[in-house]
Amino acid sequence: GTSADQDSRFSNKDKKLLKSLNFPPEFNEKIDMKKIKLDVIKPWMTARITELLGFEDEVVIDFAFGLLEEKNPDPKMMQINLTGFLEKNTQPFILDLWRLLISAQQSKSGIPQKFLDEKKQEIMRNKEHQESLKQRQEAVMDNIRRRKEAEDQDLRKESPHRQESTTRQRRSRFVSNC
Repeated sequence: GTSADQDSRFSNKDKKLLKSLNFPPEFNEKIDMKKIKLDVIKPWMTARITELLGFEDEVVIDFAFGLLEEKNPDPKMMQINLTGFLEKNTQPFILDLWRLLISAQQSKSGIPQKFLDEKKQEIMRNKEHQESLKQRQEAVMDNIRRRKEAEDQDLRKESPHRQESTTRQRRSRFVSNC
């Protein structure tokens, strides 16, 4: 008899599949997961898988996390294992993920440079927005001050005799009536 290893009916289908598929050159780079902050990568993975599927599937997301949490993840095997779920979107997803992991591995912080750049842009946008709001607020306050000054000038222009009666009748909108 023959053993299961010798019988072609029981050959490793993953090995055949690995040989038959073409993978991007980035997949040849090994990743040291100790250098990478996975808690920064996981939200991106969740959002990207949800976007590709059109709905949030916790089973697929957790499965992808599990594949990535191995000591030495293999992008080729990850692609093969996720193809049943993500279909034609699997290779672009794994390629994007692997590029992020390469970038994170090269970064001192363990965070992909793309994420750092996006965060900087977000901070700059928020800062610009805050400055814009502050400028608008200052413009409104300047307008109020000008109106109050004009109102005060109008009151001073009136005769002193009329000013007393006018003051009683016409109080400034900008001064508390307490």
